[in-house]
Amino acid sequence: MKTIIYKKRVVSTVHLLFWLVSFNAFNVFFSRGIKSGYVLGGLELTLGNILFFTNILLLFIAMHLIWFVKRIKKWIKWSVTAVALCIWGTILFTSEFKDIIFLIAIYFLNNFLYVLIFHLSIIAAVYLNIKILIKKFIFQGKFIPYLICASGLAVVAAITNYALFDYFIDIIFPKLFFLSWFKISELILIMAVYMVVTAVVYLLWQYALTLLSGKEKIQNELFALKAQINPHFLFNNLNTIYSMAEKRDPRTKDVILELSDFLRYVLYDTTSEKISLEKEIEIIKTYVELQKERINQIITEIILNIQGDFSGAQIAPLLLLPLIENCFKYGLGQTKGTIRIDIEYSNGQLHLNTVNRIIHREILANQEQGGIGIKNVEKRLNLLYPDKHLLKFEKEGDFFSADLKIDLD
Repeated sequence: MKTIIYKKRVVSTVHLLFWLVSFNAFNVFFSRGIKSGYVLGGLELTLGNILFFTNILLLFIAMHLIWFVKRIKKWIKWSVTAVALCIWGTILFTSEFKDIIFLIAIYFLNNFLYVLIFHLSIIAAVYLNIKILIKKFIFQGKFIPYLICASGLAVVAAITNYALFDYFIDIIFPKLFFLSWFKISELILIMAVYMVVTAVVYLLWQYALTLLSGKEKIQNELFALKAQINPHFLFNNLNTIYSMAEKRDPRTKDVILELSDFLRYVLYDTTSEKISLEKEIEIIKTYVELQKERINQIITEIILNIQGDFSGAQIAPLLLLPLIENCFKYGLGQTKGTIRIDIEYSNGQLHLNTVNRIIHREILANQEQGGIGIKNVEKRLNLLYPDKHLLKFEKEGDFFSADLKIDLD
């Protein structure tokens, strides 16, 4: 929920900054004072004065509109309103009150109002393009209909802008003498530029959100994977430690330390997107050693074969462990069996192969379908290593094997 609110605030801020820059740019463009040295009520209309006066006026208007913004806390609204009232009081009780009001009124009518009206059609074109045309056509892959509709929108917005200043402005403000600065062809170009720029930014933002949501999805799956790994493994090993403590086994302390290291890794060290492959291999060794402590190695033979130089290589956390855990989940029982785990790394290529004898026939169907952990591994591999991995499961007689190859480069 916080992420959604944060995204909305970022979007709102970018929109406000964009229109603030646009408003100031056209305010300077339409001002005759910069080139002619025009003086308005004793104020020389230099570039600095125009920008300063425009933004102060915008800020002062925004102070009165703050109550329409729902997300702002009331104490902030009251504080801003108090400042606005203080400014009004200062203006009203100064000797230059009439001069200040006159200066604001003339500047508002000469520049501010013109720029405001000029932006109405631009704002309408931009948001109709973003909210309707892009969603209806671009997101559906209909590019030709989009170009036709977007071109039509630019033409309609340009004609509307031209008509506002040459026809309707006399009806709305009969005492003002406003004329359009641009020809219709120039206005079409202005509308097109605004629509293209905002559309590109909007599409890039949507792409960034897609990437971000993909990362969040991977992180959520990692948390689910942790939850799937920890509980039964933890309970089994705690029972093993309890049995060792009852027998006063001198290895009890070492097993507790190994379990502590394993849990620390799973809970804290795997929060990064990538971790050292060397660390992942070490935790696999720890996991296998912990499993050895709780099983009868006369009945179940465990073979762990690791080859390669893992230094410098990185991998997404907890990708290998569920496949190894799967061997112990289905390969342990009262009859003899073997669990073999081979890990090899060479030239950026990681190869993991596990083979276990299926002890319990009744759970074979579940084994073939794969548990939650295996499904999570498949999903994460598709997201993290698309077209750079190969995962296969095979069953031959009483033996089940998993074979994973990843290109870590």
